Amino acid sequence: MAFQIIAKQTVTYYQYASRVTNDIGIEITTYEPGIILQGSFQPVPRQLYAQYGLDFQKSYFTFYVSANMLDVQRNVSGDQISFNGARFQCESNVEWFNIDGWVAVLCVQIEQPAPDDFVLLDGTHFTLLDGTDFELLGQQQ
Repeated sequence: MAFQIIAKQTVTYYQYASRVTNDIGIEITTYEPGIILQGSFQPVPRQLYAQYGLDFQKSYFTFYVSANMLDVQRNVSGDQISFNGARFQCESNVEWFNIDGWVAVLCVQIEQPAPDDFVLLDGTHFTLLDGTDFELLGQQQ
């Protein structure tokens, strides 16, 4: 019923898998392969940041989803969502699933959408955004 009134968006959901220590001792978080979810991805109004104790230097969104699968209450790392070219860390959730079939997940943006680095002209030439032209000599395998 709610999606008949509110537009839905498609996100890619990445569930936390594990942490591994790399060669220089830094823990790297790994995620399960992404799955597609549909829900409502809404910005948190800036006037609510102080009330919620949020950092004004960051961008927050709430993802409303009708799926009882989001698990962000871990001691190690939360899950992540990719939406519209940006990546978001799932911070917390409000579990309403048993009441009305919905979960509200608070997400903070951790990566900006990647800008296009180049424009492919004809399959053999490309141009950087600064105007530099290049010819492709071979394809990487």
